[in-house]
Amino acid sequence: MTYPHLPEAGSGDRPASGGQVRQRLAYVRQQEQLLTGLRGFRREVAARTCARLRRETRLQLQAMRQLLHALCG
Repeated sequence: MTYPHLPEAGSGDRPASGGQVRQRLAYVRQQEQLLTGLRGFRREVAARTCARLRRETRLQLQAMRQLLHALCG
């Protein structure tokens, strides 16, 4: 699923920049704050989406760290 207002996680041939990852993380945090106002099914869907985006962002950061370690280490 794509979100037009959210920068892409990076295509298969190029990693996302650090700024893009930070922007994605800020978006996820903002969405998590909005969860308090939702109820029932909408809240559950939003919570799952936030969890998935957070997991994807965490994996991106891990890949970026490994790449930097390989290049600079």
